[in-house]
Amino acid sequence: MKEFGWFAVIAGAVILEALTAPGTGLSGRGWKLSRSGEPGMVHLTLERSRPGNRSITSSDVPLTNFHGFSLDMLDRSGPAKFTYVQDAATLECTGKFGWGRGSGDFTLTPNPEFKTELNRLGFATPGQDELFLLVISGTNLDFIREVRGAGIASSLQDILDMAGHGINSQYIHDVARTGYRNLRAEDYIELRDHGVEPRFLQELKDAGYQIAANQVVELKDHGVDSNYVRDLGAYDLRPEPSELVSMRDHGVTPDYLRAVRDAGLGAIHADETITLRDHGVSREFVMEAHDLGYHFTPGELVELHDHGVDGKYLRTIHDSGIRNLNADQIVQLHDHGVQ
Repeated sequence: MKEFGWFAVIAGAVILEALTAPGTGLSGRGWKLSRSGEPGMVHLTLERSRPGNRSITSSDVPLTNFHGFSLDMLDRSGPAKFTYVQDAATLECTGKFGWGRGSGDFTLTPNPEFKTELNRLGFATPGQDELFLLVISGTNLDFIREVRGAGIASSLQDILDMAGHGINSQYIHDVARTGYRNLRAEDYIELRDHGVEPRFLQELKDAGYQIAANQVVELKDHGVDSNYVRDLGAYDLRPEPSELVSMRDHGVTPDYLRAVRDAGLGAIHADETITLRDHGVSREFVMEAHDLGYHFTPGELVELHDHGVDGKYLRTIHDSGIRNLNADQIVQLHDHGVQ
């Protein structure tokens, strides 16, 4: 197994893994048990170590995964002997119970049928390190068959990486229902790591965006959320993904885009909208100019604003009877103090 550092959250489990001596056997293995706040669950902590390295995982796991253990054993002082069973391997646990807790040592016993099925699916035989990671992540053969059959995972490392990033069958199914298929393991990992939920993918699709996973991540990272996309759709606005990122970064809101459109500027380029926003041209000023009958370009609106011309000044000029002035003429009047 290649070197890697793994820190992840898997189904409520906090896992800290630091492996630096591939192929070295486990020199220390420990377990702890206590009650969980969830019905039908028990809190299991597993620790293993070798010289200079230590890993701990702690999570709520189903009672049904245990053989020879029941919750009432925690309240009786005495020896402990039970098994914790997963598809990949079984943990043979010994130790003691008392004061509502249990602790002891475990031995990792590989499941030969699991190895045979992995090999049949085209995966390499896992070592002890990989078996332990498969056990603590709860990765079962159904999940492995699913991701292999869908072409998502091509190696056991893909499986471990997906498990380490909290990707399960439900997440894969929910993503697929939004129309995102033919994704690779790294695509799912990137989506999951950046907090992309299937609901966001569905809302993007409903808004007319069927884009690559890395583009979805970019939108998410730049604060383009469901509300932003939904509001754009409500105003029948659909900028390109790259424009969405730029506009969000520059504080261009859907309301601002609607004001620009309703002011007669039409489908102006994203960079023009951004320039308006960066120069502080407010939606109110855009609308006031439009309501007074002016048809300024984005560049002219910027020029007017930069010279201190506001809606009140435009109305003063308009109400004075001076009509048909262009932006340059209005700027000159303002700059020369004509009120």
